Amino acid sequence: MSDYQAGPAGRPDGSTTLISEMMARPLDPGYAAAAESRQRSGLPRATGHSSPLLVLAAVLIGGLLATSALALRAPETSANSVKTYLVGRIEAMRAHAEGQTRLITKLRSEIDSAQAAALSQQSETLLAQELSRLELAAGTVPVTGPGLVLTVDDAAAADPLKNPNVDPGAVTGPDLTKVFATDLQIIVNGLWQAGAEAISVNGHRLTSRSAIRFAGAAILVNYHALTRPYVIIAIGDPGSLSANFADGAGGSHLQSLEANYKIRADIKERDSVVVPGEPALSLRMAKPVQSAVTKQSPKKQAPNKTATKPAPQTTETSP
Repeated sequence: MSDYQAGPAGRPDGSTTLISEMMARPLDPGYAAAAESRQRSGLPRATGHSSPLLVLAAVLIGGLLATSALALRAPETSANSVKTYLVGRIEAMRAHAEGQTRLITKLRSEIDSAQAAALSQQSETLLAQELSRLELAAGTVPVTGPGLVLTVDDAAAADPLKNPNVDPGAVTGPDLTKVFATDLQIIVNGLWQAGAEAISVNGHRLTSRSAIRFAGAAILVNYHALTRPYVIIAIGDPGSLSANFADGAGGSHLQSLEANYKIRADIKERDSVVVPGEPALSLRMAKPVQSAVTKQSPKKQAPNKTATKPAPQTTETSP
């Protein structure tokens, strides 16, 4: 039989003595003694949160934080103000130019109507047909017919750089995944060689005086900036035009852009497309032609005879 005897059973809440004491006496004895000392000397037991000094300190800290926030904001420099002014001027002038272009188109349409009416009244059918042919060749009138719609766009956005330590700004040289002005030039020339009768790029008619240029990061056609995607409309027989273009230099260049640089291209045949006219063309030279009006010789008018008064006769008187 064992001699072991169990001791007295402990309190069930003996392990929570410290927590119970903290809940019963939350104030430290030292703080309690200090509060009683302040009370005996006639002062309040504790200072309140509404003390004027505390409020003043909070206001000062808030003012310092507001001043720091304003100081961290980027100030409006003279360069930024000049840039904002120039951007506003550019947008205003662009809107004015577009309005003038629409006015030119309207006036040119009125002139063409009056010109056609005058030629029909003079029974100048051959002259009207020749004028229509020249306008079509010069590109001053819209053209409607079957053709192709070729859409060219930059490559899709690439994935982020796998190496985060590489600075994208340190990369020099042109981005070959974008469409350049030279690319559009080669494609357009390929369409001309394939038999296109009229071509427009993003609604701008290409004529013998047109040019496709690069200005910084923008592509210009007839001094108008283009936005991607670049939509090229060509009028001609869709079947032969598409086949000739694919076999020519323009089609080969486009296939190279798609294969090597992921340039996106889509070509579709259409039964009817519209190529607008170019309103910016101006008349440089004109010569008169023999018509029903100019053939009529003006009637000769008899010269006006003016009566001349005889010279007055003088008489001599004797003294």
